[in-house]
Amino acid sequence: MTQIVIGTAGHIDHGKTALVKALTGTDTDRLPEEQRRGMTIDLGFAFLSDNITIIDVPGHEKFIRNMVAGVSTVDIALLTIAADDGIMPQTREHLDILRLLNIRLGCIALTKCDLAESDEWLELLEEEISDFVQDAFQDSVPIVRTSAETGEGVEDLRNVLTDLAGKAVERNDRGFFRQSVDRVFSMKGFGTVVTGTVSSGSAKVGDRLEIVPGKVKAKIRGLQSHGKDVKSVKPGDRSAVNLSGVERHHLKRGSQIVSAGFLEPLTSFGAEIKMTTGTKRKLKHEQRVRIHLGTDEVMGRVLIVSSDGQKSINPGESATVLIRLEKPIPVTIGDQFIIRLYSPPETLGGGSVIDTHPPRKWKAAAKWLTELTYLTEDDRTALFLERNDSNPKTVSEWGKRFQLGETELKSRLEGLELVRFGDHRNPFLSLSHLVEKQKSDLMKTVGEFHEKAAYRLGVPKDELRQNLKYIEPLFDYLTELLVEDGLVKEKDGLIQAGGYKIKLSEEDQNLAQQVSNLLEKFGTTPPNLSDLSSELGQSDKKILEILHVLKSEGKVTEITRDLWYFSNVLKDMESSVRNFFEAHDGMEVTDFKKLTGTTRKHAIPLLEYLDKHDVTFRDGNKRVLA
Repeated sequence: MTQIVIGTAGHIDHGKTALVKALTGTDTDRLPEEQRRGMTIDLGFAFLSDNITIIDVPGHEKFIRNMVAGVSTVDIALLTIAADDGIMPQTREHLDILRLLNIRLGCIALTKCDLAESDEWLELLEEEISDFVQDAFQDSVPIVRTSAETGEGVEDLRNVLTDLAGKAVERNDRGFFRQSVDRVFSMKGFGTVVTGTVSSGSAKVGDRLEIVPGKVKAKIRGLQSHGKDVKSVKPGDRSAVNLSGVERHHLKRGSQIVSAGFLEPLTSFGAEIKMTTGTKRKLKHEQRVRIHLGTDEVMGRVLIVSSDGQKSINPGESATVLIRLEKPIPVTIGDQFIIRLYSPPETLGGGSVIDTHPPRKWKAAAKWLTELTYLTEDDRTALFLERNDSNPKTVSEWGKRFQLGETELKSRLEGLELVRFGDHRNPFLSLSHLVEKQKSDLMKTVGEFHEKAAYRLGVPKDELRQNLKYIEPLFDYLTELLVEDGLVKEKDGLIQAGGYKIKLSEEDQNLAQQVSNLLEKFGTTPPNLSDLSSELGQSDKKILEILHVLKSEGKVTEITRDLWYFSNVLKDMESSVRNFFEAHDGMEVTDFKKLTGTTRKHAIPLLEYLDKHDVTFRDGNKRVLA
């Protein structure tokens, strides 16, 4: 059964609490202070039916924070207007807040009709109200005359609310459990209890959750919904959660209890905001304001994103902004919030979060958020993936980035031409056109290498990857695709263009023969690179090019960049070593020097070469046959 939340709104003393009591039989003024003063200070809760909860919010201007906390999770607004007062200042502000939070279903309860001067007065007031709420909600807004004192219209209002509940749109479930805390208290024998409305996901007794901010771990000891013990709760449920493993001081109004790993406290986010027409004030660039999000309130500054240097937003106007907070709070993409003036307290506007991780630097953040503005959700998703073209994320990483469960992420990615690679259980994701471009870029880079180093067989894999700045799984995937298509070859840690062959000039052919002859001549004690270059009257760079060509032909072997051997010399050396072990159990360095006629300078690199190629292995100060 779909759970529906109705939130009251309206000016102080316009009969919200009395009306809720008449509808449900529950007095939501639970605090002694509320009962003494005759006004609602904090949130109260009652149940119209098994699947409909009513949140009663305060109307006094001083308690707007609590009002915003109450209506942040509602599906239907119940706006009360007293027949003896009419439309008042908090009526207007509350309606502005309902508009800004995009609550699209609502009705008007014309309360205290028993105090009205006449039916004619009520008719005139109803006309005024109809004009007042025009375009505030979808469809026409029913106005129901009521009196909690006499019972007039209570049953009619109940029917209207029930009908509206049937029109409520299913909540946007993000696929992980999330509940903003509006009350925290301790019960003897039970411990810490928090209440709130479940906005996403589900939870059951025994589940382990995380409290943010704070990252405190907790376990669900018990659950109640609609005043009854339940085994689980789901979106829309009014939930009381008994937590074990956590103390009361770990929680407060504004805290959230969530599935671990999806939410982290943030100090900035990108948003689209709209100024209310109910204010005469402008919102200035970098102005300090109150941000009401969920059940939390935090101070922050609003930075206006504009290509033309806009420094303020007028009433009724919209803008893209970067909001920087003075304390971290948990935020998700799509969260609705209210902006109020720091002093005097006044509602300025509201908005929706479009990115939770904008760049830290202002110029980069402004550029990025400008790109996101006016895009559809699909286009924004594609832009997020494009932004990570050389550093793609896995499915689980994107789930955390978008703050979506697996099923919800899959739904969001539908319609995009995606490529998956890596671990099939948690693959990396990229866009098809990005992969095609990256394949071309890789081929281009290999081609440029061949042009600059024509005598090199190929570019080392690590060097190529670092030049392209691709993460290893992406690089390996692209290389694999190109090898399969025959566009590149991979051998001995080198990448070369398919069909590439080294062609030496006649002059360089002669030089290559000279290099080969010298290395053969000196056997196990060849000259180093600089001596070889000096002997042949060439630069180190030129001789190194020739050596790499000879290496590709198998004629010489590279021990180090500075030390090269004629390949047949090494083969003969290996045979001599194996013969040595026919008569000996071990070989010391001095044995090797005598056997090969080499010096210690060459002996150590050669022994390490034999170890590397599994001819020998080191056992203390000796080598033994592998």
